[in-house]
Amino acid sequence: MSEQARQMLAKLLKERILYVADPLSDEAALLVAAQLKALEADPSPATLYLTGKGGPTSAVMAIYEAMRGTSFALRTVAMGRVEGWAALLVSAGEPGARCAAPAAHFVVGPPEVDGAGMDFQAYLQRVRSVCETFNKMLAHHTGQSLETIAAIKQPRHLSGQEAIAFGLIDAILD
Repeated sequence: MSEQARQMLAKLLKERILYVADPLSDEAALLVAAQLKALEADPSPATLYLTGKGGPTSAVMAIYEAMRGTSFALRTVAMGRVEGWAALLVSAGEPGARCAAPAAHFVVGPPEVDGAGMDFQAYLQRVRSVCETFNKMLAHHTGQSLETIAAIKQPRHLSGQEAIAFGLIDAILD
């Protein structure tokens, strides 16, 4: 990361603003988790902007757990195309403060599952386990039934208004 990018992120962090974008890696997730932890000293709300697909399961889960562990309200804002794991992270924001930019587009469906180097049977078991976890989490945050979430077998594209109806977000920004 360039020095200019580091300075910009530091300036935004002082304003309690964080960004998560593709490609998300374990290193980037560690940075986001550390930034969320650094904000704990002040109970003021913070805003997390998200775009992209998410990333490896380990990276997304690290951010998700850090988000869920904050003691302050965490507003989430979807920008651009938000799909899979990133859509889950948007939905995990503070209820009533989960938003989307006017042009945001959501894609909901089975998550991408990493499994490089695994044999086929182990990979299938991992896919089942990760999908089950993803479905439970998304059902929890959207208010949809687990059966409704699990029934989505192909990517489902949602506009901002459709994302509100589905329970991913609460509002579209002006």
